Amino acid sequence: MAEGKRAQGVQRTRHKILAAARQHLIAVGYRNLSLEQVAADADVTRVTIYRQFGSKLGLLDAVAEDLAQRAGLVPAIQAAAALDDPVTAFKAMVAELCRFWSTDPDLLRRLVSLAAVDPEAHQVVSYREQWRFDQVALFVARLAEAGCLRAPSDAVTAAVVVGATTSFATCDDIATRLDRGHDQLDDLLLALLHGVVRLDDVRPR
Repeated sequence: MAEGKRAQGVQRTRHKILAAARQHLIAVGYRNLSLEQVAADADVTRVTIYRQFGSKLGLLDAVAEDLAQRAGLVPAIQAAAALDDPVTAFKAMVAELCRFWSTDPDLLRRLVSLAAVDPEAHQVVSYREQWRFDQVALFVARLAEAGCLRAPSDAVTAAVVVGATTSFATCDDIATRLDRGHDQLDDLLLALLHGVVRLDDVRPR
């Protein structure tokens, strides 16, 4: 029982640190992120942060991973991939990405902008973007096998187009300009993708 309480305490401390780090990351960016201020806001010591996360980069990585876990991104994509029909699976994948982008757009904007100018932030973001693109490519490969790609697109070309169209940068720009939630964009994105994939029953909202 004592061990269980200790584990719960460690987890609570971790959540407090991540919440504080998220707030400061959005406010000042990664380069100006102060571990001392994060520690003060989380009511812990700087040493505790290093023990939990190893480094400032480790903390940034943990903030990004916490976002994915809070949104349940991996199991959601896995559930979409488990659907038998490749078209239905593809639509579910696009919907789940839109839902994920809506989870914490302020943090995602900061991460994307940081990745463009900071090598360490780029390391954290590019790893996750590569994972997303790899998943997109798998869904597109299923469409290709089912004959659902439009000529002259091949699986590689279609995957690149789908990956770019469903990226956070694209979705955030569309959502901002249309004043819509990111999670309300899936039908519109599917309609835009008609040029490369056959999803003939899709109509924009």
